[in-house]
Amino acid sequence: MIMIKTALVAALAASMVSAFFVTVPPPAAVAEERDAGSDIELLRADLRTKKMQLIADRMQFTRDEADIFWPLYRKYEVESAAINDKKIAVMEDYRKSYESFSDAGAKDLARRVFEVDQMTLDLRKKAFEEIAKALSPKTAARFLQLERRLQQLVDVQLASSVQPIKK
Repeated sequence: MIMIKTALVAALAASMVSAFFVTVPPPAAVAEERDAGSDIELLRADLRTKKMQLIADRMQFTRDEADIFWPLYRKYEVESAAINDKKIAVMEDYRKSYESFSDAGAKDLARRVFEVDQMTLDLRKKAFEEIAKALSPKTAARFLQLERRLQQLVDVQLASSVQPIKK
């Protein structure tokens, strides 16, 4: 059973990475661009639903706990998605400048990565405090443990898709 759940987590993480990095070639028409954008958003929405199902399964909330947790989670997820959008933008900018990457680009990349990392840490701290206050510190820690594991799986996939900086 544990192996099945581990495989599910890994598959979810891989799916999340794929959704983040779906690249669409320049469309011939504006309508095609809108369709591609909505396809990506539909995929991301589906992945958010799967992630919520996984969290519900792992957290094993009572009805009362779920009624308290899910509004907090939805707020967290909105803020997390905005941070992930910034993380993706940093990676995409790096990919675009890969062939002409300079020392100035390296400094800017590091600054932006640190900024995204700090935003993530700040959000996790905030979520911990809110969930701990509303439910319990143990429940908050369990959620953050699961959330962090999922994010680490995604980060490993993301890192493997990025070329190292050339010497």
